[in-house]
Formats: sequence, structure tokens, C-alpha cells
Amino acid sequence: MLGIFARSLMSALALSLLLLSSATAADLAQLKAAGVVGERSNGLLGLVKPDAPADVKAFVDNINAQRQAEYQRIAAKNGVTADEVAKLTAQKVINQAAPGQFVDTGAGWQQR
Repeated sequence: MLGIFARSLMSALALSLLLLSSATAADLAQLKAAGVVGERSNGLLGLVKPDAPADVKAFVDNINAQRQAEYQRIAAKNGVTADEVAKLTAQKVINQAAPGQFVDTGAGWQQR
């Protein structure tokens, strides 16, 4: 069951990533490359630099709201919790983080 769920999750996430505007995806890639934001173990983005400008904070909040909605949707479809979906997603995204990007696996920010 978990294998089917994981495949379904990855398909849904791939689709949702395709739905992000190219500008949003480019902005996120730039912020990650600059070390301003990073991926957290809860499946959400985090501010590596807490003094980030307000527009960056708003951008991160917007992306996180979209992610949480997608986690809820996938969870309801698969009969699991949104937290489970978020954690599986976080593992995948953190494992794929590019060199130089920041991730927080629960022990604070670490640069890949």
C-alpha cells in the first residue's frame, strides 16, 4: 500500500510542480541558490535568513499555503494524514536538494 501511495504522491506532486508558473519556479530556484530559503523536514519551505525582506517572506508563505492545500488533497485521496504526505515529500525534496542549498532535517539548517 505504501508503494502505491508513494507513487501516487510523486505523480501528484510532479503535476502540481508543473502547474507552478515558470516565474514562481524560477524565483524559488534563485532564492534556494542564494541560500535565503530552504526545504524543511515538515514539507514546507523555511527562511534560512530570518531577516529576509517582507516580499520573500510573503512568497514563502504563499508557496507553503499551496503546498499545505496539495498535501491535504493528496491525503484525502489516499486515506492518510496530510502530515504523512508532507513528510514523504520532504524526504524526497531534501534528498534531491542541489549542492549549496540549505535543508533542515530537524537539527537546524545544513548546507548540502
